[in-house]
Amino acid sequence: MEFTFTLSLKDLFFIVGIFAVAFVTYYLIKILKKLYSVLDSLQVLVNRNKENINNTLDILPKLVDNVNKIASNIEAKGSEISNIVSSADEVAATIDDIVSTISDVISAFSQFKSLFSKKRYKIKR
Repeated sequence: MEFTFTLSLKDLFFIVGIFAVAFVTYYLIKILKKLYSVLDSLQVLVNRNKENINNTLDILPKLVDNVNKIASNIEAKGSEISNIVSSADEVAATIDDIVSTISDVISAFSQFKSLFSKKRYKIKR
C-alpha cells in the first residue's frame, strides 16, 4: 500500500493563513483583557474618589473667576508699577550723582588736607 501526500501552494497559504489568524486573535484577546483590567481599575479609582472629584469640580469655576479678577487687577496696576519703576530709576540716578559729588568733595578735602599737613623736615647741620 502506497500512501502519497500532496500539498499544493494554495493549501500551504491556507494553513499559514489559519495560523496567522489564530495568532492575531490570541493577541487581540490578550490585549482586550488587559484593557478591561485597566478600565476596571480606573473605574474603582474614580468611584473611590468621587466625592473629591465633585468637590474639585464645584470649586473650579470660583477659582477661575478669582484668577480672572487677579489678572485684571494686575493689568490695571501695570501702569502704576511702571511709574514706580521709572521713579526708582530716577532716584537711583540722583543718588549716584550725589555719591559721586560727595566722593569728589572728600577727595578735594583730602588733597587740601595733605597740602597743610605735610611735615617739613629740617636738616640739622
